[in-house]
Amino acid sequence: MTEQELMDLDFEKVMVYDEESDNGYDYYYFCKQVGGSMFLAADNFNKEGELRVNIEDPGLVIRDINLVKELINVFSKIEDAERKVSISKKNG
Repeated sequence: MTEQELMDLDFEKVMVYDEESDNGYDYYYFCKQVGGSMFLAADNFNKEGELRVNIEDPGLVIRDINLVKELINVFSKIEDAERKVSISKKNG
């Protein structure tokens, strides 16, 4: 996943300057609000170009069992992809 791909999905690039954070450096993250009070925040690129996406404050209520099944399916696909990468790295 690249920064451009996030911007193409309408993620907002948020700059945080050292003056605001007092951590000794400027940095940025990407944020997108989805569904009421749920935010996807992406701020952790690694050398493989992967990005960790954190879901903050998911105060949503899911009432439709089909949506629950879809959500489980999506997270299962993410876990499967991570397993494959992990196995691939172990096998060299």
